[in-house]
Amino acid sequence: MHDTRGQRRSAGRSSRGHRPLPWSAAFALVCLLASLAVAGPAATPAVAAGVPGPVPTGEWSVEDPVAHGMDPAVLDQARAYAFTPGKNTQGVVVVQRGAIVGEWYAPGAGPTSWAASWSMAKSINSALIGIAIGEGKIPSVDVPMSTFFPDWAGTPKGAITLRDVLHMESGLQWNEDYDPTSLGSSDIIQMVALEADQLAFAASRPVAHPPGTSFNYSSGDAMLLGEVVHQATGMRADEYARQKLFGPIGMSPVDWWRDAANHTLTYCCVDTPSRSFARFGLLYLRGGDWNGTQVVPASWVDASIDDHAKTYDGYGYQWWLNLQGAGSVPPFFSAQGHDGQFIYVIPSLDLVVVRNGTYAKSPCEPVADPNLLYHYPPSGLVPGQGTTPPDSWNDVAFLEPIVASFDGGGGGSLSTRSAASVAREPATGLAGARSALADPAPCPTSAPPTTSTTTTPVPGAVPVTVAATALTPSFTG
Repeated sequence: MHDTRGQRRSAGRSSRGHRPLPWSAAFALVCLLASLAVAGPAATPAVAAGVPGPVPTGEWSVEDPVAHGMDPAVLDQARAYAFTPGKNTQGVVVVQRGAIVGEWYAPGAGPTSWAASWSMAKSINSALIGIAIGEGKIPSVDVPMSTFFPDWAGTPKGAITLRDVLHMESGLQWNEDYDPTSLGSSDIIQMVALEADQLAFAASRPVAHPPGTSFNYSSGDAMLLGEVVHQATGMRADEYARQKLFGPIGMSPVDWWRDAANHTLTYCCVDTPSRSFARFGLLYLRGGDWNGTQVVPASWVDASIDDHAKTYDGYGYQWWLNLQGAGSVPPFFSAQGHDGQFIYVIPSLDLVVVRNGTYAKSPCEPVADPNLLYHYPPSGLVPGQGTTPPDSWNDVAFLEPIVASFDGGGGGSLSTRSAASVAREPATGLAGARSALADPAPCPTSAPPTTSTTTTPVPGAVPVTVAATALTPSFTG
């Protein structure tokens, strides 16, 4: 689930008609450029030479940015941007050479607070496809999708390959419009708000274009990829992820939401703390290796970035690509989600940056029953519940201070080098779907008490008691 009107403008604008260098070659090139452009006697020479830092063997190491050749005052400009009133940022984690060098949270939140992925889950499920290919459970990305959806064989859908779906070029009809007036025509709103079996809905979409000929951002395509994992491995995507991905890299706790028919919602909805999202970004920064264990095949990590969609070179295997850089930000790739969820990976600086927006997690089991919207309202539709978007967000304005902190530069010139802010999400999101909500008990299987309290520890601060109020179907605005 993702608003591409903003994302296509800001997320992956490598020059059209020019295929990026293979990722390994691009990495070597940007490392060379970094050695010329980034100064600092501590950690940056190792970064420029392409020497990777460690990964956590247990808990994160939290280190002084000065020890990494970073100016804390300049780095703090990223915090100032992210926590400007109206940005609705819950948490930011900056990881350099495998250690946390910057970490900030909104009042009442901290390192253990639940954060939402929305469409960042697409990148996570892509990793599962790569793991299954590495295990020989999926032959290749060129396998026809009818391998996993047998009733597609001999139909116009029979020509669709796994690669086409990874690239969002399946050709299946899909409208990812979040406009509140588009309930009757928006596939994403209908799937989220009305469908108990979201996989069946996604698989039923008719063919609109020949596969591989038209990029169309589609949460329906991403939902199909969850069934690829299921058919190939015999496990739901969330179960396979716990065994093959989350466990090996220490992502915990994690909830991955399912629909009412028990299918993993692989287009969205991985709930885990911001530090866990940083682990996933670091895994890709390390070429899929975690402390000597190849969790994701290195060839898959490379292909995820090198093999972009035929008709849109800003998108790989469920990752957004900006391999030309932006402003003074070096080439990067990112996982991005609705309401401003981001994992940025900048290889030349050995850097991972996570930003999560405000999220109030449902006390229910992670099952979209009767529908996802009821438990996981986006776009600030229900005050104190679900996710709340920023009023606007600009990748460059946020990342440039972090990049500039390596040489102490930037200062006031950062904002003048940034492009205009991009309002990534519509102001009212899925408000048009309000009429689709039923009025069940807060949790269909076992309703929790109306109010409970949990204590969220924040290092260096007094523990904060957070009220968790049971959901109600009341909407405003």
